Amino acid sequence: MRKAVIPVLFVFSLTANAQEKKTADTTKTTSIEEVVVTSLGIKRQARSLTYSSQQIGGDELTEVKTPNLLNSINGKVSNVQINRTNGVGSSVRVVMRGDKSVNSAQPLYVIDGIPIINGTGKSADIGQYSNMPDPGDVLSSINPDDIESINFLKGASASALYGSAGGNGAILITTKKGRAGKSSITYSSSLTVDRAYSLPKLQHSYLSYDPSVSGSQPGQSVESWGAKGSSKDYLKDFLQTGTTWVNSLSFQSGNERSTSYFSIGNTTNKGVVPMSYFDQYNVSFRNSSKFLDDKLTLDANFIGSLQESKNRQTPGASFSPLTSLYWLPRGVDFDQYGPDNYTYLNKERFLPAQNWWEVNPDGSFKGNPPTQNPYWILNRNPVTVSNKNTYGALSLSYQINPWLTARVRGNYSWNISDSQRDIAAFSAPTLLAVKEGINGRILKNTYENSSTYGDVLLIGSPKISESFSLDFTLGGSINTTRNKIGQIDNAYLTNPNLFTVSNLEWGKKRSPGDGYHNIYTNMKKQVQSVFASATVGYKNMFYVDMTFRNDWDSSLALTGRTGFDYESVGANAVLSSVFKLPEVISFWKVRGSYATVGLGLPTNISNAMIEYNKGYTVGVDAGTLVFPKSSFITDPKYKDLFPKPEFNKTFEVGTELRMFSNKLSFDITYYNSNTSNQLLETKIDSYFGGIAPGSYYINAGKIRNTGFESSLSYKVFSSEKFGWTTTLNASANKNKIVELFPPSLPISENQLFSLTGGGEYTKLKLGGSFGDLYGIKFKRDDQGRILVNEKGIPLAEGTPSYLGNPNPKFIMGFNNSFNIGKLGISFLIDGKFGGKVLSLTEKANDIYGVSQSTADARDAGGVSIPNAVYAPGTPNAGQAYTGLTNAKDYYKAVGTTEGFGKGIDEAYLYSATTIRLRQASISYTFDIQSKYMRNATVSLVGTNLFFFYKKAPFDPEQVSGNTPGGVGVDSFGLPVTRSIGLSLKANF
Repeated sequence: MRKAVIPVLFVFSLTANAQEKKTADTTKTTSIEEVVVTSLGIKRQARSLTYSSQQIGGDELTEVKTPNLLNSINGKVSNVQINRTNGVGSSVRVVMRGDKSVNSAQPLYVIDGIPIINGTGKSADIGQYSNMPDPGDVLSSINPDDIESINFLKGASASALYGSAGGNGAILITTKKGRAGKSSITYSSSLTVDRAYSLPKLQHSYLSYDPSVSGSQPGQSVESWGAKGSSKDYLKDFLQTGTTWVNSLSFQSGNERSTSYFSIGNTTNKGVVPMSYFDQYNVSFRNSSKFLDDKLTLDANFIGSLQESKNRQTPGASFSPLTSLYWLPRGVDFDQYGPDNYTYLNKERFLPAQNWWEVNPDGSFKGNPPTQNPYWILNRNPVTVSNKNTYGALSLSYQINPWLTARVRGNYSWNISDSQRDIAAFSAPTLLAVKEGINGRILKNTYENSSTYGDVLLIGSPKISESFSLDFTLGGSINTTRNKIGQIDNAYLTNPNLFTVSNLEWGKKRSPGDGYHNIYTNMKKQVQSVFASATVGYKNMFYVDMTFRNDWDSSLALTGRTGFDYESVGANAVLSSVFKLPEVISFWKVRGSYATVGLGLPTNISNAMIEYNKGYTVGVDAGTLVFPKSSFITDPKYKDLFPKPEFNKTFEVGTELRMFSNKLSFDITYYNSNTSNQLLETKIDSYFGGIAPGSYYINAGKIRNTGFESSLSYKVFSSEKFGWTTTLNASANKNKIVELFPPSLPISENQLFSLTGGGEYTKLKLGGSFGDLYGIKFKRDDQGRILVNEKGIPLAEGTPSYLGNPNPKFIMGFNNSFNIGKLGISFLIDGKFGGKVLSLTEKANDIYGVSQSTADARDAGGVSIPNAVYAPGTPNAGQAYTGLTNAKDYYKAVGTTEGFGKGIDEAYLYSATTIRLRQASISYTFDIQSKYMRNATVSLVGTNLFFFYKKAPFDPEQVSGNTPGGVGVDSFGLPVTRSIGLSLKANF
């Protein structure tokens, strides 16, 4: 019986996916001979695997709970980069071994051996005028208490059997099931308080006006470049203490023939921003039963969730209540515009109108862009997100003979995300979109995703001889996905402030655009596959592993081909069995593998193979036909440019070492992956070689990732009275864009291409790296000195150029777990080193004179510009500039709120390096041993407690949206939140 519940992180690369037998939901493993479950749920000996993987157990996910279980993984698995978006319930961006594709670098998610689609709604952009938040994803809705373990297959060799969907690796989720001969009830509860910290540094020592000037009043100017004075910090009073309450109740029971597991859960969050909340309900059920003398096994699983959220924060300034407080002209009394006074009755229309310092008596706004009353945004421009997720799976396995098993499996997953923002009359005119939009505006996005998967497997392990072993798999699968997308944007409401679709007017004589938008898209994709794998072993010392798979992908329709095949091969040697090694070495294995994995085209994109002038439509926008924006080249003379599957070729080698009776475990892997045939879009301006001018899709890009990943774990002490386990994960990745377009196209090597969701800041360039940031830099002379005009104001380059890359060069996680009798203590420190990030928030705060930097500069008498000279054409051209530049003039030159291509972005680049105390816990277990209760554990827990090192004014880990180009740019995002609370786990 378990004497104590001790949070233990024992992460080591076991090259396993899910353990066959576990006594507790942890990753602690000592058996070298254990049988593990690999891709497609196939059982293999851990020692026979030829690739790297890493797993963590359920205890690590629930030790310190986060609403999205993937947030609990940061720092615990090597070479897995996790970026969170805004707020509880939002989606998480996961990248393993670097970005590989311009379309998506997200891994495949698998539940109990069967793939699912981690559906999401429309991701937010990082631009100034983003209007909808990140809607969340399926993984954010899974109850962490239902998870037995999570396994990370990082390379193509490990996930090759999953086909094209596993090209970016796979994350295998094993859910809990009942245990034979044991009935139990478990209740867990966690209540944390959340506080925002690491806020933008704002000034309150300079006003927006000069009290000594007659007639000068607060709010006459939208900027705070006025006289010296003091003003109140309203931001800290506005932000509230949030709370997150997570409850879960599970039941499990079983005997040798049948086991069952059932759970219900609830997560309730009150955000740090007033009037923001998140509510989620979960249910899970799993049953496993045996029939026909235990030869037939039926496994059934169901997972469902409902999510409701309101006022989840949106990137950009348009709908951010925080931006209104950042930019509040100093001296304006915000208390007179508070929660009870943000509106008044307009007597002409008998409608609530906005009460705000920026609204003139005639109703016009002063600013550009205008801000709104934060309480008006939250009450009169609210955004709601409603998500529903269901997942059901059925597996039927029959043991034909002792070495041969047949298996039939299938699942169905469905999710829908419905987001809506209501913009009431008397909101800022720019948000109402059109002059006629005086009655309000509706923004509505509906994303419905479904997936049906089925496969048939024949799994065998015949005995060849005493020296040779064979494990093989033959099978086929079919996977059908459907996506229904509805997007509405309408500023023509028949009745004011009635935000229903039936209240919208259509048929207006205007082109599709802001304030008039209605698109419905229904897409379907099917992949049919056959596959096979074989592992040959010799005397449990040498193993060779081979896989083959062929996919027939409907996305390749009209391209002249229907499918593609790919293979993998790997080998390992268990040196501790081959040679007589010193007794301190318990186990030593070396391994290597090579794999190719294909990836089809985006759904329905091959429709662009039909010529534009044939009128093939892909949708209807408010009654107007919409044609394909780009097409594929169809001239036979350019066969190299025809659409084709993307291919990822990966090579990896590694070694696994255990010493001192398995107390020390070390694993290291080197990998090299090349992903070619990237789908890119380009514009050809003039005829060349017979290709007509136009926009085209071309498969030509090539991205290379090289790096290493390692894990070291050591049980310093392992007794019941005192135990100490320490773990270190470390990894590095180098990304390079080797090719963008083939040499046959006369496209400049300096050509830049934007990434989805990058807000123009994230671009691709030959020789660069994925995620490179571009913007305006200081203008410099040949010696690299900054050029200034006669007033000492820095000059800007005319065109955007490379700024930096936000991805870390090195990632480290350091975890320690202690037990002193029944007392458990653990903490996790993780660091991300290298990279550059850009802050649009600071860029805007500076131009309005509300940042602390602008106050410091005014106190100092101006801004000192290092290594600066007067520009050519000035009276002192070429001479060093050592004076102080007027603070207002300087920040007016470098700052801006106008978006890409304005101001000087280089002034707002920051180091992305961070070292933080990610989480910590102190727990104590009480042995109750009563008739109904066995034990209970009480814990003090904390997450994101503080940074040991951080130079950026925001958390570089946070991204605006779950898109390839949403990394590295802060666009008025939600501040970092620190969570501290108590948790209880009781076993009955």
